[in-house]
Amino acid sequence: MTSTYSADYQPVSEFFTGRSVFVTGGTGFMGKVLVEKLLRSCPGVLSGKKMLYLWKRKECLGLWELLFQKLKVERENDLQKIVPIQGDITEPELGISQADQRLLAETVSIVFHSAATVKFDEALKLSVTINMLGTKRLVHLCHSMMNLE
Repeated sequence: MTSTYSADYQPVSEFFTGRSVFVTGGTGFMGKVLVEKLLRSCPGVLSGKKMLYLWKRKECLGLWELLFQKLKVERENDLQKIVPIQGDITEPELGISQADQRLLAETVSIVFHSAATVKFDEALKLSVTINMLGTKRLVHLCHSMMNLE
């Protein structure tokens, strides 16, 4: 079967070529799977760019080895493309430093928001803060991103 694409569509791998991506919820299941899938399936992703990753706490940086063991073995150079950004979805301005906010504003072209709580027994106030207010704060940050597509 021959694949054809209309002028309105392009393969996903082509779409991500040369783009810089920001992922929230990077230590969660969806975030780490998303990043690994992008790096494996879209070889041109981040060509000359970086993937910016929101990490909740400094100690999460130690999870790096655990989260990306497969990539480290198969495509170690791709790990150099990933830049951790310290922040917290529950804090004003996502807890991101001014310097990192500038970096995001100047470089990011695609945002994936996967930071959330899915615990059914989570305190309602915390659930609202993470799932609703965190999303609102991210949208506010996105308005400053000059290259957002």
